[in-house]
Amino acid sequence: MPTSGRATNRNDRSENSGSAATTKRRSRRRFLAGVGGAAAVTGLAGCLGGSGNDSDVSIIAVEGEGRLVENLIDDYVRNETDLSIDVTLFPYANLYERVSSVLTTSGTGYDAILMDDTWFPQFATYLDPLEQWLPDGLPTDQLIDTTVDITTWPTPGAPTVPSAEGMDEEIRGQVVVGNTQMFVYNTAYYEEVGEEEPETWDDVLRAGKSIDEEISDTNGYVIRGQRGNPANTNFMSIGWSNLGDMFDEDWKYQWDSSEGEDVVSFFVDDLKSISPDGVGSFNSDQVLNRIGEGSAAQGMAWPAAASTLLDDDTAEADNLEFIPIPEGEVQQAPMQGNWLLGINSNVSDSRKEDAGTVIQSIISKEAQDRYVDLGGVPFRHDTFQDNMDAEPWYEALYESLQNAKPRPRTPLWNEIDVTQGEYLNSALTGDMSPSDVVSQTKNEAESILENAGYY
Repeated sequence: MPTSGRATNRNDRSENSGSAATTKRRSRRRFLAGVGGAAAVTGLAGCLGGSGNDSDVSIIAVEGEGRLVENLIDDYVRNETDLSIDVTLFPYANLYERVSSVLTTSGTGYDAILMDDTWFPQFATYLDPLEQWLPDGLPTDQLIDTTVDITTWPTPGAPTVPSAEGMDEEIRGQVVVGNTQMFVYNTAYYEEVGEEEPETWDDVLRAGKSIDEEISDTNGYVIRGQRGNPANTNFMSIGWSNLGDMFDEDWKYQWDSSEGEDVVSFFVDDLKSISPDGVGSFNSDQVLNRIGEGSAAQGMAWPAAASTLLDDDTAEADNLEFIPIPEGEVQQAPMQGNWLLGINSNVSDSRKEDAGTVIQSIISKEAQDRYVDLGGVPFRHDTFQDNMDAEPWYEALYESLQNAKPRPRTPLWNEIDVTQGEYLNSALTGDMSPSDVVSQTKNEAESILENAGYY
């Protein structure tokens, strides 16, 4: 699978001082504490079932990423805005149900909603256009373009869903967690086999084969191949980078081709051949364990995974390097996984004004500098530029955010995502061929879309 050179060049990583390294360790622990969450608090919030309508602004959010936002509110936003702010946290699965219930029934229990970017196409029309409620407007000169596009509905440059036909593009939320896929590799293993930092997927495979053959008890790669969403999430950036968009402007599936078969084969045959046995059952924990202990040389990683892998207790922490997702024949295409904060259209204008004031504060440069120190994942150009040494993976994340691709912007994505992920898993376990993966995905995805009136 031939590949082109990189579209952009990464700057050489600067050496960090001892004090900076100490800051990194503290930040990683804070990040992990936030993502780990407190089940008892979440459970209590769920039992109470209420929002903070006695407060000026009530926010519903997810445990983990939402707790980091709550920490920022406690640390800075509440005092800066002089508003009383209530944040109610739910586990991921419960949050979707609660958000759907509030928004689709004209509920007013929460003024601001923190949601996964994959939910945005379903709920965007229930969120107010944001800029009118921000006292100082959006700092668009400092916001990375992809983080603005992903909060705009209909999404710029993406096929339009039937329900959004004729709508003007409007910003209906703001990214508050700059989550995006990265790549991690073991520099010691690369040096041992005489390979340099991988720039393309061909580089990854070539180095991985050498490591697999020459270093005992070490696999050259590790796939996250569990059935459904995990397998597809692990595959999408490879698909995008080598094939371009999954759907055309008319929502027709484009990967059912000989080129598509080759890319699936690269994933389920080539990369699998240098991965541990049983990757068809691997989820994030198994991937991180293999890379962290050194029994696998490379794989994909999100910011939370980066924090875990660089923890002081990780055996290979000193040898792990984070870089943007490698390039394919078409582009560099890390997957975007942002969390967005929007204002509930159902609440009163006065509450929208207060919610806008809170969002304005959260996305400010001053707040984002605090957010970095708390272990948060930033999304502003100036925040990255002024804090690049705060985490070893910030440079990779910054470049990745600028090249990131959102998952197809349809409310039906979760169903399509699971479908392709099931077929990819079947190919990983030897029960389906690459040609069957793309043809069956095309048939089922287009059937899902047709039944919803897309054509």
